[in-house]
Amino acid sequence: MAGQLGQTAVNVADNLMVGKLGASPLAAVSFANALFAIFFVVGMGISFALPPLVSEADGSGAHKGISQYFKHSLVINSIFAVISVVVLLAGLPLLQYMGQEPSIIPLAKDYLVYTAWSVIPFMLFQTLRCYSDGMSETLLPMIIIISGNVLNIGLNYGLIFGNWGLPALGVEGASVASLIARWFMVVSMVVMLLYWKNLWSYIAACDFSKYQKAIFEKILKLGIPTSLQMFFEVSAFSGAAIIMGLISKEAQAGHQIAISLASVTFMICTGLAMAATIRVGNQLGKNNQVAMRSAGYSALIQVTVIMALAGLMFLMLRHELPLLYIKDTEVVSVASTLLICAAIFQIPDGIQVTAQSALRGLQDVTVPTVVTFVSYWLIGIPVSYITAITFEWGPIGVWIGLIVGLSISAVLLSRRFGRLSRVRPH
Repeated sequence: MAGQLGQTAVNVADNLMVGKLGASPLAAVSFANALFAIFFVVGMGISFALPPLVSEADGSGAHKGISQYFKHSLVINSIFAVISVVVLLAGLPLLQYMGQEPSIIPLAKDYLVYTAWSVIPFMLFQTLRCYSDGMSETLLPMIIIISGNVLNIGLNYGLIFGNWGLPALGVEGASVASLIARWFMVVSMVVMLLYWKNLWSYIAACDFSKYQKAIFEKILKLGIPTSLQMFFEVSAFSGAAIIMGLISKEAQAGHQIAISLASVTFMICTGLAMAATIRVGNQLGKNNQVAMRSAGYSALIQVTVIMALAGLMFLMLRHELPLLYIKDTEVVSVASTLLICAAIFQIPDGIQVTAQSALRGLQDVTVPTVVTFVSYWLIGIPVSYITAITFEWGPIGVWIGLIVGLSISAVLLSRRFGRLSRVRPH
């Protein structure tokens, strides 16, 4: 959970510090992150194929399979990273045609240039991190992620505002800091794995000159649906940010603050959800159906409690939390209103991501992918557009659609896990 929280803390730190520059820079980062988040999350989804495969192999004692899954995953993740950089950089000239305020486009381009290149270290780190997590060694990645965030915050302070003798690069400085921090995390992970002998032994056993088509296919059969699940959800939030841009830059900036805060609790949930994937997968390898079901339901109960408390916090501090980002009265007003909506969707958001991950531990990904597509894109985003633009309910209308989509997904996915994990008499 701490490791996943650290993954999103990079963007939260960027938002907090860029917000001090004003509404336009914050709106620019919101728009840029809405686009980058698609590649970030799809890449994360592809990399998430590794933990259930490694944990199952570890649970069943098939240790040779651990090395095979690692090296094949490394190739897939690296190819995705290169493709992402090319697409993001090639798409920069198209930003001006996406209906946003012209004043934020140059700032968004500055931010995206370096952020695009950071996909490469991010995907390399994800490979190493997911391998370690799949082996139930989650402390090592957490330490490195936290260290990377400390470095990112320090570099932000220097490069955004020109402190410590560094150039004042503004929005661009935030993306440069993130790029440096992510490469630091990759190097640190490799160095620490070298000293973590039980983990490095499987990497050292890899023969990188030989590959098997069947293993590539197995990883992609898990990774592509998983990435699509995450894409449908995060792109729905990106779509919401773009709809906000059709309303005003203040609405977009307020949305970015609220979504930035909600992303903190969401990433905590994804950490618990990943634990569900690993434990369910491990018990699947041991063919222990009772423990497998217990692992999934334990995570669902815990995430419900955590998100209920998070929702209460958002309600109680909805006027104070936005002030951490910006002092603009109109932006703060929008953000505080949207935090009420964020409080409402905390529980369904936590349940749907945890149920989705428990199903991934069962290597059930096809039906959950259909559920997420229907919930977010056939229902959620259309409701957002209709309530916000057609009915003219403004920013709160956008978030009503998000609440509807998340709730439908939570109900359907949790019911599916209950059905598939049911203990059957022999």
